[in-house]
Amino acid sequence: MKSIRSEVLHMSVPFIVVLVVSLLFLTAMFTAAYNDDKTKGL
Repeated sequence: MKSIRSEVLHMSVPFIVVLVVSLLFLTAMFTAAYNDDKTKGL
């Protein structure tokens, strides 16, 4: 059981890191686009 659990954690941790980084990147892109539209409107 321990080996299976550690293997799953070893496989899922890099996936979670990539997922979080891509989510942060998309959030930054959408925020920048929103701020850009906001300043263009003004």
